Amino acid sequence: MINQEMYDLLIRSMNDQLTAGEDMQLQQALKESSELRDEKIKLNNIGKLLSSRDHSFSAGFHSRVMLAVSDEKKGKVISMDFTRSFTTMFNRIAVAGVVVIVLLVISLYISHGSLNVNTFTGVDPVSQDNLVSVLLYEK
Repeated sequence: MINQEMYDLLIRSMNDQLTAGEDMQLQQALKESSELRDEKIKLNNIGKLLSSRDHSFSAGFHSRVMLAVSDEKKGKVISMDFTRSFTTMFNRIAVAGVVVIVLLVISLYISHGSLNVNTFTGVDPVSQDNLVSVLLYEK
């Protein structure tokens, strides 16, 4: 089992300069613990592997990062795209409207048994005989 304090010292020694006391503690721990020595070898191999790679960023990366940082300081982190928001909202409303219209047509068909102009307007068909008798009726 590796002592956590010595492990932390080992990691710090990879990047920072240790004090004389800390360096003596680390050397003593390395002499006593084979696990800590193995861990030091692993960390050295990882460091060599990472240092052998060439890391580069795409053109304009620095300016994009600095622009994002300045926008965050101004409070502008998210910019709204109105057309995208509008089309998304319109699509949702349009789909809901079409569903309501289809349900209305189905309910009219079920209640009246047919789909004709009189069903949609709500007017009952009037025969000409009834119309003539109403017009000729006198009080």
